[in-house]
Amino acid sequence: MVILSRIEKIKKYLNSQNRIKAYVSGLVNDDKLEGILNKYKIHALPQVDVNDFFASLGETITPVINVKADFTGGISPVNDYYMLCRIARAIKAEQYFEIGTWLGLSAYNLHLNSKDTGVYTLDIPPDHEEIELYKIPEEVFGFYSKHIQSIHHLRADSKLFNYKPYSKSFDLVFIDGNHSFDYVINDSKIALELIKDEHSIIAWHDYILCGEINKNVLCGILESIPAEEHKHIVHLYQSNIALYSGTFDFPKKYFDQWKIPLHNYNLSIKQETRP
Repeated sequence: MVILSRIEKIKKYLNSQNRIKAYVSGLVNDDKLEGILNKYKIHALPQVDVNDFFASLGETITPVINVKADFTGGISPVNDYYMLCRIARAIKAEQYFEIGTWLGLSAYNLHLNSKDTGVYTLDIPPDHEEIELYKIPEEVFGFYSKHIQSIHHLRADSKLFNYKPYSKSFDLVFIDGNHSFDYVINDSKIALELIKDEHSIIAWHDYILCGEINKNVLCGILESIPAEEHKHIVHLYQSNIALYSGTFDFPKKYFDQWKIPLHNYNLSIKQETRP
């Protein structure tokens, strides 16, 4: 019985790894996703160099961005916090909205680097089935951001969220919630309603996930952004983020994945212990 128990555990582990692999590589409903990519003739987003991108936003001096992270699973990589905050600074964002609070680190970092920006963050409600399914303690949600009064925490499943009171109010919208195909479509359509005007920016996290294009995210983007606007969607090189704005007009480039990037970044990391 002990041997059988171990075999069952191994099978369960392998099945879970296959599910993770499927999620990471975007192989969920693969035929459907491949059909979408073929329909639009887009299998990867064009890439834009960091300096070219920020120069287009009017940035003249490379800013120093302070980033807090705790390096636990499920948080964004430091480079993505850096890019997100730098975008907000470059466009002088007055209002920022994100779908997917989790620990609240993106909201916290936005506030840390752009204190004049109004920050709104949305995550699933305390009674959501996923919280019970994964046994997630309530204190996890917004752990780093909920003590900051100027950060507005909203709780709702994004498929049930009433976005109308916030319509056409935001300069920057960050989508980092449920990364399944259906939710990316849903959240992207919400983002289109939330942005203030054509100069506003929508950012999707995990377009690149574990070094691979996440087909769920890419296909969700292509199906929700009008086809005539696809020319304005790019991947910000040296990040895992896809971006859209009606004003983007970059040359269509794809960088060699093995080429050493032109830009590198100096990080000074200080450990802090919570009280």
